[in-house]
Amino acid sequence: MSGSEAMTRKADDARADSQAALATSRFIHRKILIRLFLGWLLLSVVIGGVVLWLEVNRIQQFVHELALRESATFSGESAHNLERLDSAAQQHLAELAQQLVNQHFLVVELYDRNKQLQLETIRQGQEVAEQDIERYRHRFPQVGEFSHQFHLIRGELLLVILVPLKDIQNSLIGYFEGIYQVDRETLTSVKDDLLRMLLFVALAITFTTFLMYPIILALNRGLIKLSGDLLKGNLELMNVLGCAIAERDSDTNSHNYRVTFYALRLGEAIGLSRENIHDLIAGAFLHDVGKIGIRDPILLKPGKLTQEEFEIMKTHVSLGVDILSKSSWLGGARDVVEFHHEKYDGTGYPQGLKGEVIPLNARIFAIVDVFDALTSNRPYKESWAVVDAIAMLKRESGSHFDPQLVSVFAMIALRLHEEMSGFEEHRMEEMLQRLIGPYFLATASGSRRQDT
Repeated sequence: MSGSEAMTRKADDARADSQAALATSRFIHRKILIRLFLGWLLLSVVIGGVVLWLEVNRIQQFVHELALRESATFSGESAHNLERLDSAAQQHLAELAQQLVNQHFLVVELYDRNKQLQLETIRQGQEVAEQDIERYRHRFPQVGEFSHQFHLIRGELLLVILVPLKDIQNSLIGYFEGIYQVDRETLTSVKDDLLRMLLFVALAITFTTFLMYPIILALNRGLIKLSGDLLKGNLELMNVLGCAIAERDSDTNSHNYRVTFYALRLGEAIGLSRENIHDLIAGAFLHDVGKIGIRDPILLKPGKLTQEEFEIMKTHVSLGVDILSKSSWLGGARDVVEFHHEKYDGTGYPQGLKGEVIPLNARIFAIVDVFDALTSNRPYKESWAVVDAIAMLKRESGSHFDPQLVSVFAMIALRLHEEMSGFEEHRMEEMLQRLIGPYFLATASGSRRQDT
């Protein structure tokens, strides 16, 4: 490699590292913002709900006191024996009731100690309101207690109040029941006060949330850098291990990059979840990791393997599974490593699984692995045309491959092949780092697998 080529490669690597770091930073910033928003929403609902409840109770208490103050004209020194009213007392009570009706009460009713109606006064034109509220009334309390209920009817705030009436000796003489209407001015003032309080709470929570963002960001600046370094290191380790296997198998690093790219795009095309795509990527890089344990005379044999040699070669699957068992981070690659040699009709190995019993990631990878092998040059063969490779996949659909996955891949294979054929190996590596980074960040920050 010439000096200029080396400098270009270093610049490309630095640019790729910078892009990976930027992607990591953006992802963590987005995560912080999402969690702050969820925290803001939770606090707004909880604190706003508590404030609303307290304010509504305060408003109800205020209205209740207004109603009690007006109804008090029937108690104390002005009290009458409601069971034996003469015409003068009847007239006096009717006048008092009319005064209340002229102020804030829509309906005023007086009952004796036996809960028998003795007097009823209704504001003119409010008979409908009296009928609407009827089902809530006449729920007499125990002696010495009172009750009240608020109702919002046709935009009017009404209080149904039932108050025991006492004489000057504090003895029960009957009950006052009324429908108290909160006047428009008071109701508007109450609503404005409530809205102002809720707005103040929302602004306070919002301001606190925005204030916390730079603080959390400053506290997590070291974590952001560490996360980027860890992600880069883990991806590099996976890449190095996969490439080491390819080199030992007389293959090329490009094969690993291409099959990973094809598998990723096929997974996206069928709507595979982020976590499953994460595992598919890892499996694509490490699909033949068990070949590290296969002896060179068998692994590198140029001719066809004997049956005995092929049985030994098949053990690379169990060796790969054993290697992956040492790492929880790479455990998701197991489906591809263990089952990508299974066939849809059940004639594959190591377990002879059939149909959709074969894990989905393994069925995806089996297609892209064969496709890349067919469309790539090898020492022992020329590359196939893409259309011929697709035709072969379709012929093997239902026997070797999942027919539904083949159908999807056939629609995108030509475009994917054209995209990858224009890249040199190091360009493939850079592109893959950009593509796969978000999947590893998303699953690493979530609750995936919990070291199971």
